[in-house]
Amino acid sequence: MKNYQYIIIGLVFTLFSVTSCIKDEIFVGPPSISNVFINPSAPGATDDVTISAKVTDLKDVISVTLYYKLASAGSFTSVTMTEGSGSNYTAVIPQQATGSVITYYIEALNVSDLISTYPTNAPTTTSAYTVGAPAIVINELFSRGVTGDVDWIEIYNSSANSVNISGFKIYDSGGQAGTKPKMEVPSGTTIAAHGYYVFIVDDAAVANPSGSSFGLSSSGEEVWLESAAGFVIDDVTFPAMPVATTSYGRMPDGSATWGIMNNRTKGTANTN
Repeated sequence: MKNYQYIIIGLVFTLFSVTSCIKDEIFVGPPSISNVFINPSAPGATDDVTISAKVTDLKDVISVTLYYKLASAGSFTSVTMTEGSGSNYTAVIPQQATGSVITYYIEALNVSDLISTYPTNAPTTTSAYTVGAPAIVINELFSRGVTGDVDWIEIYNSSANSVNISGFKIYDSGGQAGTKPKMEVPSGTTIAAHGYYVFIVDDAAVANPSGSSFGLSSSGEEVWLESAAGFVIDDVTFPAMPVATTSYGRMPDGSATWGIMNNRTKGTANTN
């Protein structure tokens, strides 16, 4: 009987050791940075700007740092981001003169000394906003497209003025990695005040003279919006769509709150 007891104890110990090793192997990875948002979305010369981001890690996050500078400046200023509820981190960029282009990126470090950045290849690529300029954001997307009802991404002009979006680009991980072309807005295109522009991303012949296209994964992925100057001005990581009639959007339009929408509202105000 004792021999059987020793065998059982040995098997339990071995199983525990293997499980621990597997867990350690699985859980080693960099932090995840998502839901990056600026407030106000269209800052003026008298506004301090709060940058917020959700930063998560399967172990522990050690630090989250915001780096920012004037686009014309040589070096970045670093600010430690403060953790709030729900793994949300924030930091403030002080007010800047009208017309200033502020470039910024976020860096997160975990207990395994692994680092991730937003945007992914920062500081080579950065996010940016222009003081006094309207905010153009990704507002809704549909990823369960089929022939005749293809994938699309909607962007929204949150300002009270029409905006020329010639040369703006939308892309997924292929465009981010350089393995696919980015889809570009044709020259002479504007969005009306509080208006919409829709990229038909899965059918280049429909609305994309450049000939570039890409399908959105119904299981979820990340997409980016880039200004004509080459700065990332918005991105979203969207989840799997539960059924073909649903989309993923901001509620209300232009806000920081995203959710699954039971009714698609392509080119119109978001409702649930």
